[in-house]
Amino acid sequence: MLNRKLIERKLSKIVEYVNEIRQTEIKDFHEFRNNVIVKRFIERNLELAIEQAIDICRHIAVSTLKKLPESYAECFELLKEKGVIPEKHAETYKKMAKFRNLLIHMYDTVDDEIVYGIYKKHLSDFDLFVNDINQYLQNHSP
Repeated sequence: MLNRKLIERKLSKIVEYVNEIRQTEIKDFHEFRNNVIVKRFIERNLELAIEQAIDICRHIAVSTLKKLPESYAECFELLKEKGVIPEKHAETYKKMAKFRNLLIHMYDTVDDEIVYGIYKKHLSDFDLFVNDINQYLQNHSP
């Protein structure tokens, strides 16, 4: 059974983590690379926000679609196939899952330019996800 309160709580956490990143002021890539504290803060909040998105994805897949995905990327593919998320956004969410795996499992090889690029250009991807899931919840009222 779909737990709307759980999903709404996790969506709220995504918004919180991303807003915290948005409040971080970095002038340029040089400052980002040299400010280890801010860099780690941004990396960690990205990780936490992606974890929430993955948790939501897995919850919907298991509770509604009755399928446990084999990978996090597959989870978003499954939601795309079932019309939970738009096809045009699925690839973005799969990239998020892969980036999360990079942060967790290959931390020493994380490219600062990639993290900085996400910070500067892709925080809105989280807004898309929140909106997509809220749209799904509205269309599937209990």
